[in-house]
Amino acid sequence: MIIKSHIRGGFRSAADYLKEQGQNEKTRLVEMSDPHVQNLDEAFRAMWAVSDGTKVKKPLHHVSINPMKDERLTDAQVRRICKRLEERYGYVSGEHQRVIVEHIKEGRQHFHVMWNRVSLTTGKPHYPYMHKKQSKIVAREMEKELGLKRPQAKRTGGAIRLGKISSSQILYRPNFDMVAKSCFSNRILVSLPTKPVLFSPKSDARQEQNPRPQRPRGGFFAGMCEAQIIDFLAACDGQITWGQYFMIWGKEGAMNHAFN
Repeated sequence: MIIKSHIRGGFRSAADYLKEQGQNEKTRLVEMSDPHVQNLDEAFRAMWAVSDGTKVKKPLHHVSINPMKDERLTDAQVRRICKRLEERYGYVSGEHQRVIVEHIKEGRQHFHVMWNRVSLTTGKPHYPYMHKKQSKIVAREMEKELGLKRPQAKRTGGAIRLGKISSSQILYRPNFDMVAKSCFSNRILVSLPTKPVLFSPKSDARQEQNPRPQRPRGGFFAGMCEAQIIDFLAACDGQITWGQYFMIWGKEGAMNHAFN
């Protein structure tokens, strides 16, 4: 199960989004906590009336609850998840207006929950501290309690996807057997076998303007590992740029010593 949390504004757009059929095969109202309203338009109008006059710019807390494609949650289970979320977010039970709507898109069920962060009792907004982290914690807890599946981490090309990486960047993890080969002829940046290198070939075109130091000898390499020595010698010979060397090993130590 995946639970995503966002702080937002816009009562009108929120109401339209929840009730709009759009690409959803099904849209169903599950709950409105305010007993004095009859539909989503009235529910969000009542939320606006409570928050109007406060200085809060984003009074709505929007959470989406997404079970796996082959799983289905009952209304009772969704309410149980929402109750746990309220506890984690720090909302006082019964003091914050809430609506729950079910959407089914491409055969997959998911729920949208909207809280009004402004309290009915105090008239002040409550900010759910670290709400994104708390959402993940609740997702793991409720998976165990309700017997739901945990989503698997996405992998690309055998390596875990690390944020947004452009197609021109290479995630490379060599070993010492590869180091012995002629890697530099293919402009591959060599590093420690346990440390991935994020390298953009575009930067290879920018050559350093600094003078090339002489290849050091003797005890100069004391304290360097084998991979650092190979990278340093490659930079001295112009097989890689000093910018690429610094990206891994930093500007301290060996490079400063080489120019002294």
